[in-house]
Amino acid sequence: MDLKLLAEILITLIVAFRIYILQSFNIKSAADKIFALYYLKNHYPILGYLLIFYMFEIILIQIFLLQKVDIVLIILFTMEIFFVYRHIFISLKTDDMDDYIDIVIKRIFTTLTYSEYQQIKTELYKPQPIWKLYLTEMIVYFFSIYSIELS
Repeated sequence: MDLKLLAEILITLIVAFRIYILQSFNIKSAADKIFALYYLKNHYPILGYLLIFYMFEIILIQIFLLQKVDIVLIILFTMEIFFVYRHIFISLKTDDMDDYIDIVIKRIFTTLTYSEYQQIKTELYKPQPIWKLYLTEMIVYFFSIYSIELS
């Protein structure tokens, strides 16, 4: 088997696994997706870290199998790490989604009026189409496959 094909299969499996596990939480909004990753990190750490750092795993696959450094993925990973740090790695331990979302909103926005807080919370809980919820995963997948095919 060609190394390019092996890398593409592994990347497809990683992205599909992330989408499958997150979808099993019956995600309908951005708040659901953020809380699912937080919940997995706290209750199933190995699985949680595997899903949280999926871009890093894809980068490692490309480096070790293909000796290729994908700058676009590294930039996306850097932005994702900032997001993960701000939303997932917080000192709160809770199983209540409302408490978790409250803390996340307060960490991001230090000065909020009550109406602004309610507006942000409503936006996070607003049901989204599936393609919007998994847009990041699809972008990572297509950039990965595209860069493999170009190399």
